Amino acid sequence: MIISEEDKKESVKVSLLLKRIELMDGQYVNTESDIMSQQQPFVISLFLGYNLDLKALELEEMMKIIFLIWEYFKGIKQINEVKISESQFERIHQRNIYMLKYFEKEKDESEKLDFVDSVLRHLNSRALFTGVLYQFNQKQALLDMRDKERGILLIGLKSLIECFEEIVNNK
Repeated sequence: MIISEEDKKESVKVSLLLKRIELMDGQYVNTESDIMSQQQPFVISLFLGYNLDLKALELEEMMKIIFLIWEYFKGIKQINEVKISESQFERIHQRNIYMLKYFEKEKDESEKLDFVDSVLRHLNSRALFTGVLYQFNQKQALLDMRDKERGILLIGLKSLIECFEEIVNNK
């Protein structure tokens, strides 16, 4: 996959957002949560769903990642006008689960690489998803999770990113 100039700009943006998210405090969380609950209530319900299944440190890291995704998209006009729906998320989430199952069945390593390349090429927010993957490979609370749990969370986060992308692209 060729990295474009836009990808490079986006990776700088994501890098800055990652630094900002690490410094967030309770006031930021409260203020942004209020805004998010008004503009994208599904995101809050998604996070609250994680609350039931994750340990405190895992939940804290997931909250940071959700705020990373939020910060990336929140300034885009359509995100303030169109809400992610549960049915939209489920449709995208099921597609991602199907693709993961296909990937798991594939034996040929070059076919697997081609598949991953294709998935990333069709993701507009590649730098953002790379930032999410970076968090999963750097944060001890996430590294300590079982692979299956990590995979479930990553599929959910990729689906959330794609929901936002779908809203932006449908202008």
